[in-house]
Amino acid sequence: MKVLLVNHRFYPAEGGTERWTMGLAQALRRKGTNVTVLTQQEPGTPDREVVEGIEVLRIPMRHFGKFRLPQEYWRTLRHLDYDLLHMSGNRIWCADFYFPVAEILGPPQVITPHDFYQWAMQPDSRVNQFYFQRYLPSRLRAFDRYLAINERERQRIVSWGYPAERAVTVGEGISLAEFAGKPPPLHLQERLRNHDRLLALYVGGLWENKRVDRLVRALAPVRDSVSLVVIGRDVPDSRYNQAAVARLAEELGVEVHFLGSLEREKVVAAYQEADLFLLGSEYEGFGIALVEAMAAGLPFVSYAVGAAPELSRLGGGLVANDEKGFVDHVRSLVTDEGRRSTLRAAAVAAARSLDWDKVVERYLSAYQQALTSRRSSSG
Repeated sequence: MKVLLVNHRFYPAEGGTERWTMGLAQALRRKGTNVTVLTQQEPGTPDREVVEGIEVLRIPMRHFGKFRLPQEYWRTLRHLDYDLLHMSGNRIWCADFYFPVAEILGPPQVITPHDFYQWAMQPDSRVNQFYFQRYLPSRLRAFDRYLAINERERQRIVSWGYPAERAVTVGEGISLAEFAGKPPPLHLQERLRNHDRLLALYVGGLWENKRVDRLVRALAPVRDSVSLVVIGRDVPDSRYNQAAVARLAEELGVEVHFLGSLEREKVVAAYQEADLFLLGSEYEGFGIALVEAMAAGLPFVSYAVGAAPELSRLGGGLVANDEKGFVDHVRSLVTDEGRRSTLRAAAVAAARSLDWDKVVERYLSAYQQALTSRRSSSG
């Protein structure tokens, strides 16, 4: 089978969907599937290259303010040889410039929109209401399967009118091998004012939806027992950027260390040295950092966003619906070593089912269903 993965950006760009595309492409290749990635051209990258064994085609973009217009996008799609197209995203160039021609080009096709960020963050916007409740569902009917990354996403798209029998929850995966080794230590504990404190970890940027301020508030009642390490890039125009979180931490007496963006090896080391993982996001498409924490044996506390409820049911951590519940969960893990140990063992065991080589089977099954249904309808 020849699969064309279309994503708005790809390596060397960094981000959640970029990592998803790389992980899925590599897993597909290991299963004997021929994979090509179509994406935008990054500065200094060639039109065509092979990245870690994956053929990558890059198309140039024209920029008009914050808008990007792909050049020769439709022509490229018409001339590529593939059996199935897997589209990624919504409210983003690669999907929105494809929707008008999805029925015209007409290959067997599936889509993974990665949930609905704009809808979640700006639900009162009339543009978002029209796009997500009317325009998007009408465009999605051209796709043979909708591959949701969490169950709530699948339920929502069905409520908006997409056929339930064609919507599948596939989730996301990680590379367990990445967490099997022992990278050079970061010695995070030595950076704390009190070396006997527990270490809570957050990995991700300080974006508007990530709400790192919630983590500081949750740690305030146990500030003498735990410190927070934040890994990820600062986002200066976010209300919850590093400066704002640092001010709040000083006000509440919570010790916070901001390490910025780190090399991947150092991020893995941080997971392995921490005692618990915290995610205060008000929106996540999936929350892949929770799976990474589980693989490292870190119990997590998260709000009920993305796939957190499903991951919690596997035994890897605790989920809260509100701030009080989140604070209570954090306090219970900080003060109860036995509970941390129980969740740690459950997290490691559950993570085994979330390796990409197992998760990819759900994608391959959905691909086969799409191909079969297309052949049946054309026959």
